[in-house]
Amino acid sequence: MSGLPLVHDNDTENNRMAAPTCSNTLAGSIFGGNWMIAKSDVTVLVVDDEPEIRSLIADYLSDEEGYKVLEAENGRDALDNIIPNCKVDLVLSDINMPVMKGFDLLNEVRRHYPYIKRVLITAYNVEDYLELALKHDVGNIFVKTTPFNFAELSACLECLLTGNIFGAERYFDSPAQRRSVMVKRGDCVAESAARIIALLPQTTIPSKLELVLIELLTNAVFYGVRNERPDRKEGWNHDFELSDEEAVQVSVMWDAEKHAVSIVDTGGKLKKRDVLYWLNRQVSRDEQGMPVGLFDSHGRGLFIARKYIDRMIINIDRARKTELIVVNYHDKSFEGYKPLYINEL
Repeated sequence: MSGLPLVHDNDTENNRMAAPTCSNTLAGSIFGGNWMIAKSDVTVLVVDDEPEIRSLIADYLSDEEGYKVLEAENGRDALDNIIPNCKVDLVLSDINMPVMKGFDLLNEVRRHYPYIKRVLITAYNVEDYLELALKHDVGNIFVKTTPFNFAELSACLECLLTGNIFGAERYFDSPAQRRSVMVKRGDCVAESAARIIALLPQTTIPSKLELVLIELLTNAVFYGVRNERPDRKEGWNHDFELSDEEAVQVSVMWDAEKHAVSIVDTGGKLKKRDVLYWLNRQVSRDEQGMPVGLFDSHGRGLFIARKYIDRMIINIDRARKTELIVVNYHDKSFEGYKPLYINEL
């Protein structure tokens, strides 16, 4: 049985994970110590030229989440009048605005206020902005949906503000079922993907999820842990078993709204800049209209995951571990353009 993934139940009673409680505090850790701060002491600057959208977001972050919220109508207003005169912890900015665009604002924030966290927000196709995201080192672009996905926005901001980026449970607001899988065999990646699929409610599984899991598990096992070269796949050795310390850890979670699969490797070899570069090459076209990265040996699995899954979240702690979380909504409530979530400590 060593060729099959090991399946462990996390909880002996119904394997349920308690819902995160709504809290008026943020908690994190730094240099081995823990800290906690009231959300009312954390300032979020919302920048959007549309007053209705700006107020919608600001009211939610203030009234429901408890943050101190400031507002600006464009990038120049934020940069000249608010940021120099107020304590700002995070800037949440629309991309397309008059006077100063969101990317230009966040670039200036990065240059002059590197301690401020940065998130962009748009109603348009994120893939049209990947080149700018690469240029300006932007890893998080939230997408406006109808209905507005406030829970996802809250999770995105908390990850950035606390540095607690790992774990699919951060994206669940209701009691969720959970199972865990340990993937150790190099010659059983496809079987592992099938086992993971079997853990989920069978009425909610998208047709391409198994393909996505095979790609991501291959990345985790062979690139993340084994450090294999993608241009030498034909020479890879598949006959091995990872130790418990090296094994790829997979968590499967679901509730009435969505399901998620988290894949964690201990290599920590992925880089935000590389991910943005690879994704941009897959959506950019050459003079013949073909993808620039059509024959690239890197980035294929990530592009496939982004294409076929509702949400892909990439969390990176360099040289320690990498986590990829794929999320699918059961009833497609938040269909539309897909956000970009790449967190790198």
